[in-house]
Amino acid sequence: MAETLFQCDDLLWRRFVTLCKARDETPGAVLRDLVRLEVQRSERRTARSAEGIDERLLVRLRLLVAEALASSESWGQLQRALGERGLKFVPSGGGLVLADFATGETLAKSSQVGPPYMALVRQFGTGFPGHPQPGIAAQALSRA
Repeated sequence: MAETLFQCDDLLWRRFVTLCKARDETPGAVLRDLVRLEVQRSERRTARSAEGIDERLLVRLRLLVAEALASSESWGQLQRALGERGLKFVPSGGGLVLADFATGETLAKSSQVGPPYMALVRQFGTGFPGHPQPGIAAQALSRA
């Protein structure tokens, strides 16, 4: 087992030890858990980027979204135009994802295939219908 020494501010270390004692854990056990969690987080991030979407698919999706946007002046028109192409936008986190119309499978983030959510909000003058975070649209519109 590797033993590693590292520098830490004395006051910060004392506060850390006090927190560990309050949780009835040793500083070593807490640090091992933190190191394990950081390694796992890094590996997940690496795996996600390795799973990156096929560039040819992205090009095709960008074209389909651009065609749909060119004929749309509202969210409803955009969704209908996307639906004709077998696609739809779906709220996700603070934005949208492009999904397969029939299966609902996520294909890409909206920003990967067209304008980001806030730009679309400004373009249509309102947030995406039923978006779980309406404050994002309000923020986008207040900056317009």
